[in-house]
Amino acid sequence: MVKNRILIITYYWPPSGGSGVQRWVYFAKNLKELGYSPIILTINSKNASYPILDDSFNEHVKDLPTYFVKSFSWVNLYSRIKSFKNKKDVIPQGEYKKSGLLDYFAGFIRGNFFIPDARVGWAEKSKKIALEIIKKNKIRTLITTGPPHSTHLVGLYVKSKMEINWLADFRDPWGELFYLKSFHRFPFSINKDLSLESNVLLKADGILTTVSKNFHEKLQSKISVKQNFFKIYNGYDEKLFYNKKEISTKKFQLVFTGLLTNNHPYKSLLKSINKFKSINPKAKIKIILSGEIAPEILKEFNKIMETDYRGYLSHIDAINLMYQANLLINFLYIQQGKSTMLSGKTLEYMATCKPILMIGDCNSEAANLLSKQKLNSTFESTEIPLITSFILNNYNKWNKGVKLRNSKTPILKFSRKETAIALSKIIDKL
Repeated sequence: MVKNRILIITYYWPPSGGSGVQRWVYFAKNLKELGYSPIILTINSKNASYPILDDSFNEHVKDLPTYFVKSFSWVNLYSRIKSFKNKKDVIPQGEYKKSGLLDYFAGFIRGNFFIPDARVGWAEKSKKIALEIIKKNKIRTLITTGPPHSTHLVGLYVKSKMEINWLADFRDPWGELFYLKSFHRFPFSINKDLSLESNVLLKADGILTTVSKNFHEKLQSKISVKQNFFKIYNGYDEKLFYNKKEISTKKFQLVFTGLLTNNHPYKSLLKSINKFKSINPKAKIKIILSGEIAPEILKEFNKIMETDYRGYLSHIDAINLMYQANLLINFLYIQQGKSTMLSGKTLEYMATCKPILMIGDCNSEAANLLSKQKLNSTFESTEIPLITSFILNNYNKWNKGVKLRNSKTPILKFSRKETAIALSKIIDKL
């Protein structure tokens, strides 16, 4: 077998957008530069159910050998049925909205009969194709990445058929994904899901995640055999952050990019802005939002303050928008217990060296990471006075013409090139 050949199985791939795509686009691109030969197995984009599209990543992957799987998409069918009623309905991301009987019924069916997820059909189609690719190209390393976690079932199948080094990348939790509670799952469904997850955790040669500590402990508790856990953050492309000029703003600008749902504590920001405006009613302040944001959430922001919604932006445009911020805003998902997630944009926020306000679990790994730069702060969603004070302090400095800039030194080891080197070391250890 040729040592450097790697098969990467991923559902999300250009033209899909989002942080999950970025993670493996950059890994694959940089692994190739390091002397490896990554081969990609993904779904045919015509059959895919992508919440967002971003053609800007196509350039990064044009030279990578890629196999496409044709598969029927139940998610697309559901989206088309919904669109007859409301043209604004899109493929859900980060939450599951229930606005009628159809949504409740679809959620029930999804949670109890499509296990581990609604994209499980693509995994079934991919199993034999993956085996053929591995045999044909004499591949010794297999990487699967989820969500959708059904992708890991392909790895489970391949591992049962042949000897291969298998690394399973858990970008998000599996059984603890926060929106699963919306599906009204029966005990047998929950147990089947847990059984699949446990089997992957047992059979894989290594488990890769974007965070460690709490998440690794949670995953290890599901199996009796000690597993090899590794952590690599979603990094940042240093080339996109070179020679960026500071932009003078006529108003104090809060900027949020990414996914914003009812599973985020954004209401704490709105309460804090209200309090801030009561203290300083003549303050020149606005918020710029971009990404996937529900219309009802935008209405709430518009009621409180001047709001500029830019929609979904390409990756480079989103980074350019970050540089227009006087204060970057981030939210952690509302989870039961300790936080086990870190958003893909966290390192990119930090790479701008702008001050960052994050609302969520102060004991999370994300909060610890942000604390490496002195101008950033994380607050619990209940700490409205502290959030208000932080905004006010940053506003007053901006109003006096003070330029605030974090050091980039703490995150240099998290550039996309450095994270790829870290991944290569893991691959060589398997």
